[in-house]
Amino acid sequence: MKKHISISISISISISISILLSSAAFAESPQIAFESGSRAYLEGRWQEALDHWRQVERMGYHNSSLYYNMGNAWFKLGEVGQAILNWEKAAKLSGETEDITANLKIARSSLVDKQEEIVRLPVWNWLDRIRARFAAGTLSWGAALVCSLMFLNLAVRRWLVRSRRLKIWLARSAYILLILLGLDLTLVWLQARDERLSRQGILLADEADVMSAPAEGAGKLLFTLHEGVKVRIEREVQDWVEISAGKDKQGWVKSEQVGKISFEG
Repeated sequence: MKKHISISISISISISISILLSSAAFAESPQIAFESGSRAYLEGRWQEALDHWRQVERMGYHNSSLYYNMGNAWFKLGEVGQAILNWEKAAKLSGETEDITANLKIARSSLVDKQEEIVRLPVWNWLDRIRARFAAGTLSWGAALVCSLMFLNLAVRRWLVRSRRLKIWLARSAYILLILLGLDLTLVWLQARDERLSRQGILLADEADVMSAPAEGAGKLLFTLHEGVKVRIEREVQDWVEISAGKDKQGWVKSEQVGKISFEG
């Protein structure tokens, strides 16, 4: 049975749904469901709020604000794994905001299994921290904007400007734009590589036995993982998924025990 988590956590529930309703085609029923969930949450009815927000998700709407609020409701219900899963989804859509980062830090501090720290050069950790602040689409648009500014800079310097001093200033600004473009494209490449090479998920079961083979009674117990730990999904075979939870920690668990950080349906 799940234990209620009595940890003080940063909660940010907004009645305003301008972000969620940015599309003119957004139907009235999802709007009503989202508003009903917000009211229920503010009145302390966590499960009811979650039911309304999950209804919005089932209608096919995926938004950072929606998943952030769902994570808050799951946490209030003591379901740390589900809370982390939904906050991870929110971060994937909008980048890791201060609220999401703070909530994830508090939730992970209560986990039984601590994530292994990967030892890397400081520059890669720095790039990862920057990348976590932006959604993939934001980085792509940023690269397109910088490219446009570079072409504009070149055109103005080549055909419109006659002043030598201004040409020098434009040339220097072009170097700055080139550096920004290189940084942006590096972040886009790292993000694309991670998406291609690894699908990730969150363990939702209180405790999961990780087996050496994807079949009941066919493999041996390798190790045990607990709720909330983040894993990499290597492959899937029927009702089983092969996961990796760090160095020398790889094996099979039931599919139902892992929530995927993805948006399907």
